Amino acid sequence: MKKIISISITMILCIAMIACGGSSGRRDKELVGDYIGVSGTSYGITLYGDDMSDCSLKLDNKGKAFITIADTTVDGTWVNDDDTLTITVDKTKIVGDLGNDIITFNAFLQDEIDIEMDIVFAKEGTDAANPENYMPEEDKALIGEWVGASVTDAFDEDASGEVDPNLMTVSLNSDYTASIVFDGEEISAPEWSYYSESVLFEGDVVDNAGLYGEYKDGNFVITYSTYDSFYNFTMEKVGGSKSKSR
Repeated sequence: MKKIISISITMILCIAMIACGGSSGRRDKELVGDYIGVSGTSYGITLYGDDMSDCSLKLDNKGKAFITIADTTVDGTWVNDDDTLTITVDKTKIVGDLGNDIITFNAFLQDEIDIEMDIVFAKEGTDAANPENYMPEEDKALIGEWVGASVTDAFDEDASGEVDPNLMTVSLNSDYTASIVFDGEEISAPEWSYYSESVLFEGDVVDNAGLYGEYKDGNFVITYSTYDSFYNFTMEKVGGSKSKSR
């Protein structure tokens, strides 16, 4: 899904790759500078941090604007009022809302490409450029160390007589890397993502085991399956409150 969003952003920018037209108006010097992409939202998923590192915006003091996404750059002109910034590329106007060192483009070029996309740029060197400011609340809640508190089998029956639930431990990091340990052995070091109550793990797993997570209302459950076993581990956050039973 993240790749789809990245492709969509590039497509949006390519639509705008046409000769820029001139514009005149107010250009506050406080807005001049380099901006980095800190958040991109589409299809209900928000990208931030490294996933937005290829997105940038430059506003110069001569009224030129440069939007870069991956290897594609579009140049236009910019003006502002008290609340908005308008970038003009030929006859296309891209309007963003001004905040404290941020510019938010809602429905970025949606009329041109018919894809709903919101992009936030923050001025480099400011507190607003900290990517963790834009992490969704559900993702923030998942960051940390987790240990198994209970375990059930494929029939949702207690399986603690077969396997100790705390043999499963999981570390989820703010850069979306993870470490999953089972019975003292790291079985996977995947990248993780959260979408529509699902915690997805992308990476190799020892013995080609299956890993899948669900997170809803503070309840985090990891399903671990191999050729001859299937367990649902209800996880408890280390130093936090207990997860609800499944």
